[in-house]
Amino acid sequence: MNLIAEWVMQIIVFILIGTIMELLIPNNSMKKYVHIVIGLLLLLILAKPILYLFSVDVTTELKKIEQTIFQDQHALTESKNLLENQKREIQAEQDAYIWNEVKTQLMNEANPVLSEQYSAQIVHISFDLRDEELDKDDNLEKIIVTLTNENELNDQSVIKPIIIETEQESKSHEENNQIRSIRKKLEQIWEFDKDQIEIIWEGGAT
Repeated sequence: MNLIAEWVMQIIVFILIGTIMELLIPNNSMKKYVHIVIGLLLLLILAKPILYLFSVDVTTELKKIEQTIFQDQHALTESKNLLENQKREIQAEQDAYIWNEVKTQLMNEANPVLSEQYSAQIVHISFDLRDEELDKDDNLEKIIVTLTNENELNDQSVIKPIIIETEQESKSHEENNQIRSIRKKLEQIWEFDKDQIEIIWEGGAT
């Protein structure tokens, strides 16, 4: 744009100078030669852009243009990647908030029943997802429930007696029956498939 503006300005200035010279030169045979000289100079000025193109290294200029385009594309790609990362971060925060709300609701629904019927409380819930999206109905692979016995919470300071092996086996059998019963109860409360519910006793196993 600067070159074009400069070129147009040169034409205007030369026409003004030529007009002034036309007025100053007397009307004789020399005036015809002055017209020829002025015409040739004006032609050279008009042809200046074409002469400039021949003097420019086209390969170098094309490389500069390609480099500029590449830099613009690179900057555009980086902007898109930044937006995608920010979008994923926002989505992850939203997902975490939603699943935390779901966990709180599930605990509030189940704990009163478990406390009354099994003297147990849910202390933690975690979700095993097939993927990170929330818009699929079958997204939830498994819900892992950590339980604690209310009696153990109240009697933590009491020294527990030593249990012989046969009593331990009996207690383990009772715990397994209780886990199955609790899993079935949670299935009724939450309307989940029982295969999706995994129960873990705090400090113990499923």
